[in-house]
This record gives sequence, C-alpha cells and structure tokens, in this order.
Amino acid sequence: MKRDRLFRWKPLVALALFLGFSFQAVVACSGPEQTGSDAGSESPLPDAQSLDDLTAGHDGLLREGTGGVEVEPIKISDKAECENLNPRYCPLPWPSMRYLTKNEKTETGFHIDYDPKALVRNADGEYLDPTPYKRLDGFSTNTQVATLFAEPVDVSELAGVDSIDRSLKKESNTLLVDLEKGELVAHWVENDARADSPKETLFFLRPSVRLMHNRRYAVVLRNLKGKSGATLEPTDAFRAFRDNLPTNSPQLEARRASFEALFTKLASMGVERKSILSAWQFHTSSFNSNHADMFAMRDDAVKRLGAEGIGCKVDKVEEDVKKTGARVVVGTIKVPFYMTADKMPAEIARDKDGKPSWQKDRDVKFTAVVPKSLLDNPTASPLITLGHGLFGEAEGTLKNEAIIKAADAFKVIWVGVDWDGMSRKDLTFLATALGNPSKFYMVGEMLRQAMINQIALTRTVLGKCRGMKEFKKDDKELIDPKQAFFIGVSQGAILGGTLLSLSPDIKRGALLVGGTHFSFMIERSIHFNDFELFLIPSFPKRIDRGALMALSQHVWDRAESGNYIPHLTKGLNGYGPKEFLYIIAENDAQVPNLSSDLGARLAGIPVLDQSVRKPWGIKEVKAPYKGSAYISYHWGDPDNPVGNVSPKKDNGGHWNIPINQMVGESILHFFQTGEAIVKCKGPCDLKKQ
Repeated sequence: MKRDRLFRWKPLVALALFLGFSFQAVVACSGPEQTGSDAGSESPLPDAQSLDDLTAGHDGLLREGTGGVEVEPIKISDKAECENLNPRYCPLPWPSMRYLTKNEKTETGFHIDYDPKALVRNADGEYLDPTPYKRLDGFSTNTQVATLFAEPVDVSELAGVDSIDRSLKKESNTLLVDLEKGELVAHWVENDARADSPKETLFFLRPSVRLMHNRRYAVVLRNLKGKSGATLEPTDAFRAFRDNLPTNSPQLEARRASFEALFTKLASMGVERKSILSAWQFHTSSFNSNHADMFAMRDDAVKRLGAEGIGCKVDKVEEDVKKTGARVVVGTIKVPFYMTADKMPAEIARDKDGKPSWQKDRDVKFTAVVPKSLLDNPTASPLITLGHGLFGEAEGTLKNEAIIKAADAFKVIWVGVDWDGMSRKDLTFLATALGNPSKFYMVGEMLRQAMINQIALTRTVLGKCRGMKEFKKDDKELIDPKQAFFIGVSQGAILGGTLLSLSPDIKRGALLVGGTHFSFMIERSIHFNDFELFLIPSFPKRIDRGALMALSQHVWDRAESGNYIPHLTKGLNGYGPKEFLYIIAENDAQVPNLSSDLGARLAGIPVLDQSVRKPWGIKEVKAPYKGSAYISYHWGDPDNPVGNVSPKKDNGGHWNIPINQMVGESILHFFQTGEAIVKCKGPCDLKKQ
C-alpha cells in the first residue's frame, strides 16, 4: 500500500507543514477547570501546603547564611525580552511564568504576553507577531517542557519511556509538581536526539498524562549529572534565587518573591532547597480560553443547520468507478461560515466583543461512495463520515480502491469533505507564507471552521441529501438516518477525536493510526527528516527548530484530539457521551506509538487483552468488552528508534491496518453494538494470522 498522497508532494508539503507547525507555535490552549487527577498519574508528596497559604510578597533578600554581611550582587547579563533564568537560550526554560502578564479579566488571572524578540526569527530576521495569542490565558495543558544545560544530561537513571513510574517517586531527580494538589505528575525525560552540538542539546520533560486546566505547576530538577559524569551546576540567575544572593537585574529581582514562595512550598513537600539545580513555574490555560470560540461556532452552526441541514446539491455522478460497480457522488452542501475569507490567509471573523461571527452560508464540496452491494440489494445502510489523511482530499481518498472495496464488503456509504486548513488546496498558502511567519496561526483558525464543515456534512447528508435520487435505488433510500458513524485515518484520527466530541449526530467512531500532541509526534515520524530539509534554510540552528516544535502545540490545541479526547467518554458541552475504538499500528513509522499511548491515557480508556502493545498507565480488559477501547495490531514494522528521531523504514502498518478485513469487521461490530471484539487468534500480530 502506498503512503498518503501528500508525500508525493514532499517539497511543497515539507515547506508548508513545518513552517506551519513552527510559526503557529505560540498559540496556547485551554479548558473549564477540571477537578481530580488522572488515574495512576500522580503521587502525593508529604505535608504539602497550599501555595495561597504562603506569603508571595517577600521583600528583598533573605540573608540566611550570609551572617548579615553585604553580598556583592551577581552580575547577570539579562535581556529584557528573555526569560533570563537560563542565559544559554533566550526563551528557556519553557514554559514559564515570565511570559504571562496579570489580567483580572481572564479566568486564570493572566494572559500570554510574548515579547516578539524572545521568539525564534527566520533567516530574513522576521519575528512572529504575538498579538493573536494575547487572548489566551495560560499555557497548553498538552505542553512540552524544555530547558538547556552545559552538556547533555545523563538520563540513564531518570524516568524514561519505559520507566515512567520513577517520576512518581518523591526521591526522583526530576519532578513535575501540581502545586494546587501537592502531587507529582507522571512524566519521562530525554535529550534532544537531533541536536547540532552538546552545548545546544535541549533537555525535554514529557508529561505522560493530561495536565489540568487553570492550574499552577512547578518543574524541579535536582542532582543531575552530565553525560561526561560531571555534576551539572545551576545558572547564576537560579543560584541567586536559591542561595538568597542579590543580582544586578531588576527583572530577576522583581521575580524573587515568587521563587521564595515556590521554595517554601517545595520545602513543605520535602524537597531540599540546596539540592535544586533548576526550578520554575508555569500556569495552564482555562478551559474556556481555548474551547469557547469552538463551542460558540458549533452551537450557532447547529441552530442554522436545523434538523436536516441548509442545502444539498449534486454536481456529478460517476457509475462503476474503477470497474467496482460503485457510484461516486460529488456535490456541494451549504455550511455556516465564520471566516474572514474563503481561502487562507483567513482567520475567524469576530464581533465587537471578540466572539466568532457568522458571515454567510458557503458552498462546500463533498464526495460520497455508494457501493455495488447496496445498489444490487437496496437497503438503508450506515453512513460513515471519513476523515482523510495528512494534506489529502476527500474525493481522491474516497475513490481509492481499498476504500471502495471496504464500502462494498460492509455495505456502508462513505462521505467526506476536505479538511480545511490541512488539505491539499491549503498547500499553496502554507508554502508562500514562509516569508510571513505571523500568518501561520491562521491554520489553527481554519481547522475550527473545518470542524463546522464536518458537522454540517453529516447532518446534511442524513437530512437534505438522503432523499435525493443519487442516494436511492429502485426508489429505496440507501442511508439509514439512525446509523451515523465516523472513521478518521492518520490526520483524520488526530483531528477526529475533536470532531467526534463536537458532533451532535455521531455517537460512535473509530480513530485509526492516530495520536495526540502534534508538536511531540511529528519529530518521531518517518517524514520529518524530509520536512526538516525545507525548514533548515529558514531556521538553520536545530535548537531554534526544537523550540518551534515545542511552541507549536499551542496552535494544535485549537483542533487536535489532545484537547478534546479527555471528554469523549463523558460528553462535552451538551453532546455525548461518545464511544470509540482507538486502533493503532504497532511500531507505526508515520504516527509514533508514544503519541497514541498518550491519547489513550488522556481518554481514560482500557487496552484490550489481545493488543500487541500494553501502554503504561492503562488498565487491561478482556474482549469482548462493552465500551471504548484501545488496541494495537502488528503488521511487521521494525521497532521505532529511541528518542525524537525518525524511523528509517516503513513496512506499511500505518496504511495496512486500517484496511485489514479483521480490523474492519471489528469496527463494524462496534458501530452496531458498542462492543469491542477482537478477531485475532491470540495477540494481534497480523503477519502470523
């Protein structure tokens, strides 16, 4: 099976996609404050005090250990635009309270306030315009965490991808602390495997579970050694805070009180102050900061669509496509539209209060496949909305012979629209926008309109389109309005968890070979090396590209599953609960398993006992199982490499798992009954079945 058609366009896509990832970088995400913890993800520290109980207004320096003798201020060559806790690289450590400004009008009491000169600039010297991000009131709950030391860290005894439990022990040398709960948050760490040099090797802390909205976190690193064996030393700026030494920096001195409060809090949890190599705080965004616009658009669109949609028009019909006997219907539906322009560059149109504003009803092209099996034996059948792959298109995907054969075998009708913002037609914008990085945030804006298009598609085909002659045979309707499902493949799964949570008409779905946290997963994809070749001319230093990837999660939070999938099984904003299968290709070369594992933990779903892969932190259940579940099938792909590097070989699991007959049968059974079954004999190694 060939890779997604996108990758026949490698040069254009690479240029577009990665600059899109990077420049959109600084958009943050949000959500209503959550209560409680992710099961198995946190471990309490002893005798934690509330941060609110501590006095934040420490005045000046505490002179403990100085004997009252005046101390010469430590000279810090700080820069007004930088974080300044780590002089090795301006924006680090990341994320940090340094880039939040107090704002009494927001739910968290802050808003993001980037100094553009602190952000990475391209080879033409252009800085990103941070203005669009000021409406966000905190950092992403799906954030990466990063800093930098004089050399790569010796991670051999630290929490790794296979030893996450180490991070939940109070003696761990890396701590991610929920300061409200006084609990440790599960994570693992790694050095940047793509670094240009030892002195510019980013050190990443990867949260293994969902962070909570509107919550303060602390990162604490202590007693670390470098790969050389030498003990790593704190920066002068942090040492000044830790050891109560004065500095010549007004900016740092203004932050001293907050660090004193943090040290007091950590001491109450048993963390010895002198052991700390580096520590900092960040605050996550509120739920409404990121979700409110999407909900407003969705709720308004559903009212405008009514029970059956606004309009459906057929433009062409192809019979016996590829000699399969299938009928392909291409037409347009009317969709409520909220953007400033029909094509990128475009952003959400807003009223005087800054809320999304309906502009018009726009025609959006759709494609449907009616298989021969239904045309030969007319009966009302399930409608499956299909989410296409990365920078693909609905018509080309649905005309794929494998898709047509699946429709025929299972007697279902496929329907799809292009995923605005990340479809083939968007490539021109993404390529040409290289010269203007401030425009890239619009991809995230377009992806929200794309969700409206998808919602309108399902409702309209179930309604206005259903009775049209193209969806009939012998005057019998071929669409059952009570059987509407969703299948997303690859990109369609990464975005599909969001659609499934938002859709008023789809109750069950299947997310195939997908994951969450785009900024994290993409560097582990086999395609990233190709993309990076086109990113390097604009950002020649790897440390800059690494920072861009971390920053980029802010924009993906607007649409990808990581921000919505935690709510699927309970329901979200009036819709749900929803049920879904999360089906993974073991050692997937295109979407890394680590991102899929994370998605399953975010969703809180179990893993089926015949799954080849058993992710950390997920309970195992025996199939058949009633409800949402995760399962990994093995097609024979070689083990993924360790670290944020790309596989060298793709044995085809990414595309072969979704079209496998046994997989298809289990999906159809789940759609019809809500029961997860497994057709494998023993563990699901399909090469051995």
